[in-house]
Amino acid sequence: MTGGTGVIEARVRPPEATAITTPTATPTADVAPRQPRARTVGLASRCRPLVRPAAYYLVSRAVVLATTAVVVARHPTVRLTQALGTLFDGRWYVLIAQHGYPHHLVNEGDGSRWGFFPGFPLVVRGVAEITRLSLPDAALAAAFVFGLTSAVAIFLAVREVAGTELANRAVLLYVCFPTSYVLSLAYTEGLFITAAALCLFALSRRAFVTAGLCACLAGFTRNAGVVVVVVVLVVALPAAWRERSWRPALAAALAPVGLVAFMAYSQIMVGTPFAFLSAQKFWGSHFVWFRAPVAALVGAVQTGPGRHGFGPDALASAALVLGFLGLWWLDRMRTRPRPAHTFSATPGGSATTIAVPATWWIYTFGALLVAYSAFFLDSIPRYTMAAFPLFLAFAWRLPRRWTVLVAGVLLCAQVALLVTVLSPLWHPVASPLVP
Repeated sequence: MTGGTGVIEARVRPPEATAITTPTATPTADVAPRQPRARTVGLASRCRPLVRPAAYYLVSRAVVLATTAVVVARHPTVRLTQALGTLFDGRWYVLIAQHGYPHHLVNEGDGSRWGFFPGFPLVVRGVAEITRLSLPDAALAAAFVFGLTSAVAIFLAVREVAGTELANRAVLLYVCFPTSYVLSLAYTEGLFITAAALCLFALSRRAFVTAGLCACLAGFTRNAGVVVVVVVLVVALPAAWRERSWRPALAAALAPVGLVAFMAYSQIMVGTPFAFLSAQKFWGSHFVWFRAPVAALVGAVQTGPGRHGFGPDALASAALVLGFLGLWWLDRMRTRPRPAHTFSATPGGSATTIAVPATWWIYTFGALLVAYSAFFLDSIPRYTMAAFPLFLAFAWRLPRRWTVLVAGVLLCAQVALLVTVLSPLWHPVASPLVP
């Protein structure tokens, strides 16, 4: 702190001088130095609630990074950034950041760059240019930051609907969720969930332009961004017509720009605006219209754990069950008082119901439908993470005294999945459980 702040270096008059007032004293001499302090205190008080969700994220990432370091230490030929920055989809994002997209829709070795959206690779390229890091290191750094921003964004969105305590607990469940290890990989989950959660938060504050920009970013990051775009259009278009206001109209115009821009670019480059769907054929996959987890559940029940491939079936089935449970509990939140055992005792707290906004319902249904339409069963659980309002439902239903225990169990499951995911690094022929 320097004297320019007017806080630490300001001279303090003796106590007896403060009791003396003279007609010639000018109030500005006493008031002016306190203004920066008032602004600083105001900013600190606004940021203070963000400390806990940020701490939850940092602690969970410390566990993930420590696990990765232990695993990598057993294999000297593998670097930490190689393990986290270029694994599975991360390799494709780094390739896009380095070379862009090809001029033809061709198989580039069991896949195609056109199957991935450009939002995250552009950020990786920008980080590498600014920091002079290698592309894998830049991808890892960007993923880490976006994981943090996603936790903060979920906290802000949930707090707007259900209050601070449930927001904190929802973030804790989110960062400890078994597939949240992807927040430490060069994947798009952190960036997409940040954009989606901030969009819902902005809509709740009627910050239409901000919501439109967030939807634009979401549509530029993943195909599920179409759901965020739809949410903004459903809210902004009626508001623009009803209020004759330019802000909702601008939001409606901005929201689809990211998705439309990528589709237009792919039309120019390879002759189809749906290159991100056409590229799926190089993995032998396609859009299966919500059937995959249902078929997985039926198969898991009929054949049992002894069948080969039971692991992916079980994971997809769990994602399906958790999705329906979350939707059911979200609905009960608006019709039943909040259970007394789920929150700190406050006057009248047990009689409080929580109204889930319509935008949350649209987004959650849409995000789940996109997740359940994935061809690869073992990818469905991490796609389901995008439906973050479900974490509010689980936090609402979970007894408060069990929260830490459940979070610990989930984090242990996350570590176990991470070890399985890292296994191809030293066993290249191994089939990953969760790509």
